[in-house]
Amino acid sequence: MEDNFDQLKNSWKAAKQEHPTPSKPDMLQTVKANYSKSKTAHIWNAIILGLVFIGLAAFFYFVAPMQEILSRIGIGLMIGGLIVRIIIELVSHQKANNIDYAAASNESAEQARNFYAYRKKIHGPVTITIIALYTIGFYALTPEFSKYFSTFWMWMMDGSYLVIGVVLFVIIRRGVVQEMRDLKQITELQNSLSEA
Repeated sequence: MEDNFDQLKNSWKAAKQEHPTPSKPDMLQTVKANYSKSKTAHIWNAIILGLVFIGLAAFFYFVAPMQEILSRIGIGLMIGGLIVRIIIELVSHQKANNIDYAAASNESAEQARNFYAYRKKIHGPVTITIIALYTIGFYALTPEFSKYFSTFWMWMMDGSYLVIGVVLFVIIRRGVVQEMRDLKQITELQNSLSEA
């Protein structure tokens, strides 16, 4: 039994030597790289959503000015959802800016944990609510559009929303998973730094 324990300790030491714990400067470098990537993603998300907002607003103002109340509610839900999401991305960028990831303190570790929890909430119920309202808004346009388009084209429009929605869901989900993985790694490294 004693031999087994000694062998286990020796195996543990050998494994640690093969994969040594990264040094504090290496961990800081990893934190800074992931932090920078995360902040850049928030800005790009805000830019892309801003362009979609401008495109939708221009479309409904110049090309298809909707007249019915239901359609206008639908437009409001779609554009309102985009505006809320843009604000969320800008607030997230600001919150990330306020964290001193380079500091190896309990306070910065707590800030990193809070930011991770905040983004997790954003990607959960908040995003689901925004997407649901955007979808309701999109389909609220169907009655008025059906006055100008044949049934075939209405089926194509409504069906294409579902197809595009699935494709965007897969792409966005991949980005969300990567962001959460990066933020989790940052949080874990920040915790390790504050304990060191």
